[in-house]
Amino acid sequence: MILQVGATLVLTSCTMVLPSADTSPTEYQLKLTSMGVRDMRAEFRNEFCKRLPSKTSCLDILLHLPGEPPSKTSLVSSVTRKSVKGDTPSMLAQQYRLAFVPGLLAGCMGSSAMPFTDTVDTLRAEGFDARVLSIEGRGTSEHNADLIAQQINDASPDTRPWIVFGYSKGLADVLEALVRHPAITRNIAAVVSYAGAVGGSQLADETNNLSKNLLEYVPLPGCDRGDGSSVHSLSRDVRHTWWQSHHMKLHLPFYSIVAAPRAERVSYPLRSSYAMLSRTDTLNDGQLLATDAVVPGSVLLGYVNADHWAMAMPLSKQIPVAGALFIDDVPRVDLVLASLQVISHHTSKTHE
Repeated sequence: MILQVGATLVLTSCTMVLPSADTSPTEYQLKLTSMGVRDMRAEFRNEFCKRLPSKTSCLDILLHLPGEPPSKTSLVSSVTRKSVKGDTPSMLAQQYRLAFVPGLLAGCMGSSAMPFTDTVDTLRAEGFDARVLSIEGRGTSEHNADLIAQQINDASPDTRPWIVFGYSKGLADVLEALVRHPAITRNIAAVVSYAGAVGGSQLADETNNLSKNLLEYVPLPGCDRGDGSSVHSLSRDVRHTWWQSHHMKLHLPFYSIVAAPRAERVSYPLRSSYAMLSRTDTLNDGQLLATDAVVPGSVLLGYVNADHWAMAMPLSKQIPVAGALFIDDVPRVDLVLASLQVISHHTSKTHE
């Protein structure tokens, strides 16, 4: 019973909106503009599609939503992809180190349902210094921020700067680390909100006391009991107040990759929360409204046709007994590599 509860809970509340999103596509685009977001979906699409196998339809993975700027180059056809690929992984590995920060309850089930493990293994095989940073799954953002900074500071000296990917609550922890430990920014070239919970979540606002208590206190093998603060920290009021108080202290480039699946791409355990959020906006990932995951002032890279969990882990393989419940055949490594390619185009390769 604990395993069943843990397998569900380990993924339920990695969530969180600076603006509301119950608007038309045109109004939504205006909201992004008002947030100071730079739309670079077309460039990201070109870089991402180049990396896919020739028989894979890019439009099935990256949504082409209204308002996407026209590409300066025609969308790469499947026939010509092999001859026009961007920098190789080994070339990108010479430019950057990669750190991935998971979300709420990360590690509470041990190696099961741990975000980014398969992605990091593949990236390491391609020559990257890539790692999942250790945080406490029920830890406060302040405590996890200290852990993040310590691991960045303790890493071996290297001329390559970090690209930090913050997933779900992990992004809130990264933001806290940048404010509490500003010296680490000298070693970071950019931060990517990867389905990151920058603005709070309706689910955290609406989760009842029983659910919150289960999330914090139910026994899980890899986590200590919480104190209730980790779920509360994902509420809208908390995240909005934090942003208003601290965003002027953030001076790094930010990029946003948003999960926004079509209904048929939502894993079965997320369909009820997807339907709940869809009453506000159908552009959600089963945990976050799309605007929840866009950092104000960031570069918008794209909307991925994948739910919140599929963005970070292959649960169909990690929890094989219930694998059929999850839809997670997402080219996560290609999303990472394409984002690095765009970042390399717009960030000095010699980070100062």
